[in-house]
Amino acid sequence: MEILNAHEIPKLEENQIIIPLFTLDSLLLPGDEMMMRVFEPRYKQMLDDVTLSDLPYGHVMSNPSMPDINGCSTPYDVGTLVNVEDLQEQGTNLLYDAKGGRRFRIIALIESSLEPEYFNNIFPTVDELIEQYIDQVPAGKLYVRGIVEIIPELEGTIIQDKWNNLLSLWMTYIENIAEINEMDVNDFDIQSEVKNMFPNSDSENLWILASLVLDSLDSQILALKATHVEEICSIIESNIQAKLNTIRVFRQSNE
Repeated sequence: MEILNAHEIPKLEENQIIIPLFTLDSLLLPGDEMMMRVFEPRYKQMLDDVTLSDLPYGHVMSNPSMPDINGCSTPYDVGTLVNVEDLQEQGTNLLYDAKGGRRFRIIALIESSLEPEYFNNIFPTVDELIEQYIDQVPAGKLYVRGIVEIIPELEGTIIQDKWNNLLSLWMTYIENIAEINEMDVNDFDIQSEVKNMFPNSDSENLWILASLVLDSLDSQILALKATHVEEICSIIESNIQAKLNTIRVFRQSNE
């Protein structure tokens, strides 16, 4: 990824847009939701910008193998667009629901105009920080932005037998976890619960299942880069199988 400052923003290609990037230690897959709490001035500015423009921002995962950009973590090159919902103020914090939307690929990063500082519990206002760079960098921001291109929707359709197999594996995993925790699986109808949760074998439900199953960084990054539904199905299947193998090893070690 190319690194730019606010003075170097090039003319965008037809399929490119500039969005704010929120770099975190976890990913958000399409269709997934997360309650967010913002207190840093740079991300308060970001929320002001996306709210006023009615635009999404990009949820990305920090890449520890890459050097920082002007004091900010460098993200992986893929992420998820986020719509801000139910934004509320709570004291000096901003609370909102983040809902994952379409996937994107980062073409270039636009560095922040100020290095982030750690202010303990007392933060300056956004306006006070803007004053430190606005004369030199009028187009600057406190947060990192990305020149991105939207990744097309997944190609293909999900074979019904494959979908049924994935749900069956997921139910087997749930039953195993219930037994390990000494819960009586007969107390609830797992099959009905799962079928109600996933009524259709479409991309939307596939992403919901992925958000429940994929808990490793590598698998989440692979999923975000996928082009075909079969790739996501294979990633989910291999992850559930790995979880079931871990349970088998656990049980054998306790026999």
